[in-house]
Amino acid sequence: MAKQSLNIGTTANDNTGDTLRSGGDKINDNFDEIYAGIGNGTSLSISVANPATGQVLKYNGSSFVAANYNALTSALDVAGNNIVSSSNGNIGIVPNGTGDVRIIAGSQTATFDGATGNVDIGSTISYKNEYTNLGNAPAAATYPGYFYTVDGDDNPYVNINITAGGVGDTRAKLLTEYSSIDDLSDVDITTAAPQSNQVLKWNGTKFVPADDTAGAGQQNIFASVAGDTGTTTANSATDTLTIAGGTDIVTSISGDTVTVAFNGTLTTTFAALTDTNVAGVAQGDSLYWNGTDWVVTRSPMTWWDLGADGASSFTFNGPGFSAPTSDPTLYVMRGMTYAFDNSANSTAHPFRIQSTAGLSGTAYTSGQSGSGTSVLYFTVPMNAPSTLYYQCTIHAAMNGTINVLG
Repeated sequence: MAKQSLNIGTTANDNTGDTLRSGGDKINDNFDEIYAGIGNGTSLSISVANPATGQVLKYNGSSFVAANYNALTSALDVAGNNIVSSSNGNIGIVPNGTGDVRIIAGSQTATFDGATGNVDIGSTISYKNEYTNLGNAPAAATYPGYFYTVDGDDNPYVNINITAGGVGDTRAKLLTEYSSIDDLSDVDITTAAPQSNQVLKWNGTKFVPADDTAGAGQQNIFASVAGDTGTTTANSATDTLTIAGGTDIVTSISGDTVTVAFNGTLTTTFAALTDTNVAGVAQGDSLYWNGTDWVVTRSPMTWWDLGADGASSFTFNGPGFSAPTSDPTLYVMRGMTYAFDNSANSTAHPFRIQSTAGLSGTAYTSGQSGSGTSVLYFTVPMNAPSTLYYQCTIHAAMNGTINVLG
């Protein structure tokens, strides 16, 4: 039905307009058509309560209400316009479940497989994957399998997981026709540059430049030989290695056997040794090492090394002590010799044996030789008192007791 307008006449009350009944009938007809179009014949099926910016009137099954437009019912033709996300927002294309995303241009289809995650371009793809410096490239652990180049670098790179040597995720440089063989990890032509006619030889760690003598008509069996003094290097195919004897040594060759023989007189006595002093040795004597030579002693010897714990105590180390011990009580046997090596303390803590205790105690010197600031030797006399004392002659606190046994 077309819209029916009320005839209101030319002037008020000129009896040329619609009658009240006729006018009311037109109004009812107009309202009936509106209610039939956007209602159910009785009430309107539309609500404009609480609309938000950008919303549309959307049928919810019973009426039209303000809502977001979030479902297409037919193909969307943007007609040359762009799809824009404001405020730096993302634009997501999210199929349901494992559905694919397809981009179709002309006869080509690129598929993003929702089940496998694979991307099938279906044709060639052109892209630029070059970085201004290596530090800008993606991390190997985050982007494995990623291939790229670096501006100004002659080698391309790939992020890869290397199992050899436990390297793991790493950035690997690839070789091209412009690469040097030195780029290989097991080749070294930098430490020693190759010379003309050399080959790469394995040195046990890497392939390095070296001469190739395999298959030569003549070869020398030694490259270089080093002695206690001097070295020699074969410098021709006919060079000769001479094995010469030294003092009391003679050499001889028979066939393929080289014999090196001693032709002097062997040292068969202690007295002939250069570090042994056996002057005055008598039956029952022993040798002990005094730090320079082996020398004679008339009785078994015990050697104690002395240190100091500040100025509070001597420390003893040697036979009978598992660790340096501060001011221990000592036990010595009559007739035996004891060496008190105070070299480390020297004049800072002079060591003295006394018959009475204390800094001003009486010195006991019987059976002694050497020095209390280096090594003091003490052969305990048979008539030594049962109790002696040791004392630092400078520091009163550094002292102890010596019990004489036997």
